[in-house]
Amino acid sequence: MVESLGENPLQGRATQGLGEFLNASSLAMTKVQVLHTKVQDLQAEVQKMKEAAGQDAFQIKNLTQRETALYLKVSSFCQADKETKKLLFEKSQEVLRAHAKILDIRKEVIELQEKAEESQSKMAKLEKRATQQEVHLGQLKGELAHKGKLFKQKEEELTNEVADAYSAGFEDAIAQVVCVHPGVDLSQVDVMKRVIDGQLVAKE
Repeated sequence: MVESLGENPLQGRATQGLGEFLNASSLAMTKVQVLHTKVQDLQAEVQKMKEAAGQDAFQIKNLTQRETALYLKVSSFCQADKETKKLLFEKSQEVLRAHAKILDIRKEVIELQEKAEESQSKMAKLEKRATQQEVHLGQLKGELAHKGKLFKQKEEELTNEVADAYSAGFEDAIAQVVCVHPGVDLSQVDVMKRVIDGQLVAKE
């Protein structure tokens, strides 16, 4: 059975970075809300001062400048928030790509493990067949040795039978010669001799 793989270091780092960007985005949004509240308060204060009789023009200008500065600051935070969200989106895409790579690697590992298990199974079957063939070969060698022994015994028996038949035939021929020619000297005649150049010579 294929074991599950541990968390990839790349995925861990990407997830940590994603958490950090989420925290940063949350803090930025909180600051924007606070500044926006301040802007609203200043706008209300400016409106009251404009409506009040004898309001000093310098204070109005100063408050207007402060309002403008705060508005610019809010715009800056909004722009930073957009950039943070953009970066957060890019990091999210990076995490998704890393996760997809992890899945591909896990799939490849599983395929390799399955191939390894299949190869081991085939190897075990081949080893079993080789063992069976070795046993069969041993049996054939034993049968061949037994048949060779029987063949040798049969060969010896046939050789003895042929020699006995040859000897018996030779003795019968001698007896027939003696019967026809009683006075012939056959003392030198022997089954183990043969005639060469008119002489009886022992067989080699």
